[in-house]
Amino acid sequence: MPRLLLPLLCLCLLLAGPAGAQIYSWTDADGNRVYSDQPRPGASTIELKPTNVVEPTPAPPVSSRGNTQGDRPSGPVYQRLMITNPAHDTALRSNEGDLTLTVVTEPPLSGSHLLKVSIDGQLSQTGVPGSGAEVHQLTVHNIDRGSHEVAAVVVDARGQEVQRTAPITVHLQRTSLNQPARGGANQAPRAPAAPRAPNVPRPGSGS
Repeated sequence: MPRLLLPLLCLCLLLAGPAGAQIYSWTDADGNRVYSDQPRPGASTIELKPTNVVEPTPAPPVSSRGNTQGDRPSGPVYQRLMITNPAHDTALRSNEGDLTLTVVTEPPLSGSHLLKVSIDGQLSQTGVPGSGAEVHQLTVHNIDRGSHEVAAVVVDARGQEVQRTAPITVHLQRTSLNQPARGGANQAPRAPAAPRAPNVPRPGSGS
């Protein structure tokens, strides 16, 4: 049995060598089968079959949307996302405190996204859903008078922010409850009374 194991072990080692190596075999004086990569007189060659090569499984490509924040994209989804009206640093008057924005999205707003308004860092509760349009109008009501930083924000179905516009500043003018309109503002002003000369009795006094 040991005589059989030794030639088999040698053969395995030789077969594990380079694919292009030539293997020789002969029988020694003791009748043992010998294998070698060195030729010798009386040795016969052994034809080796091509070695099977197993290609490694390629790693799946890393999604451009995959990051530490889940499905949130790593880059901008919309090539164009901006407020076109009103312009930055515009003064607006609305006694009701209404502010209407015109927002452009390219490509059109996705059906799984909502377009909301951020005023001084506070996001509106409601939004405009995607409908295949590129131009959208958003109105926010009852805004306090004064200057405000405004931006349009795209959020996904889970309420997570996807992208936002560059902020603009608007100056809202509205009637203050502390300064109500004056009554009779449309009436013509009265002329001041003419001064009376000293020691002159008033008309109709009988003096």
